[in-house]
Amino acid sequence: MAETRKLIKASGELQEEIAAKLKVTTRSVRSALAYDTNSPTARLIRSYALNHGAKLYELKEMENPYAEVIQL
Repeated sequence: MAETRKLIKASGELQEEIAAKLKVTTRSVRSALAYDTNSPTARLIRSYALNHGAKLYELKEMENPYAEVIQL
């Protein structure tokens, strides 16, 4: 089964800016950007990051295409 999850990539400088502005720790910012938390503060952190240059990625887990060995 293909499982997808979201991830927001932000520079360390932007993460520190968000932490200072919202008075949270950088660990809280990283958790919010990795979608590990879904609190109102986490949603605010994600929207702030995306509006200030961060990129949103959707990661999809794939099957291993090299699971079978082919003899040539």
